[in-house]
Amino acid sequence: MTDIPERVYGGRARLGLVVPSTNTVAEIEFWRLAPDGVSIHTSRMPFFGDRYEKPFDEMERHVPRVLEEANSADPDVIAYGCTASSAKGDPQDYEAMLSEKAGRPAVTAAAALMAALGAFGARRIALVTPYPPALNAKECVFFEENGIEVTRDDSVIVDDAQLGLRHMYRVPPETLTARAIAASGEDVDAIVLSCCDMPTLEALPDIEAATGKPVTSSAQALFWRAARAAGVAEPISGMGRLLAEH
Repeated sequence: MTDIPERVYGGRARLGLVVPSTNTVAEIEFWRLAPDGVSIHTSRMPFFGDRYEKPFDEMERHVPRVLEEANSADPDVIAYGCTASSAKGDPQDYEAMLSEKAGRPAVTAAAALMAALGAFGARRIALVTPYPPALNAKECVFFEENGIEVTRDDSVIVDDAQLGLRHMYRVPPETLTARAIAASGEDVDAIVLSCCDMPTLEALPDIEAATGKPVTSSAQALFWRAARAAGVAEPISGMGRLLAEH
């Protein structure tokens, strides 16, 4: 019987990632951001926007099971990759609840966005999402209840399926870039691209270059918060100021 070789994948850190089952972006962007020695291990929460009147509530019923699945990969941190369902109340309360259920540190997309805005010293934001306007309005309330003024917001709808909470991934980076630049202004400290299922990594540096404002997105901020919680803190260039400078 041969000796088991020393672990290679995830030798520095293992990040558990929990996403709605419809999400096709967060896992890819996490892998693109991961430095050598950091691995990503994904579990999925069933999400059926066309089947349930309150699909996020139905999805969250599965959280205990999905956390157990994520834990089976022995991650150092679990990242909860759904902004819309974690953007409620005090975001640290939801993180604390997930951490208690998981028995290990858990971070959420909504809390990560708030932490990113804190790192930027930003109090006024432009919010750009692929959500229907009603969901945008709920996120505006969340930010404002947590001390962040949303001076303007934009729902970028390029596919009617987005109105039913699907196909958020179809927002092209060039469209997102143009709409975010248009949403910026003198009354904006930072720009938030909300939704873990919307591709943002190409757009982030272009928006920052065009506006001179710091920009963060759900997947970028969530990776940053999860990596830092796992003790991985080296700068990552070309993916926005948050990862390069904080």
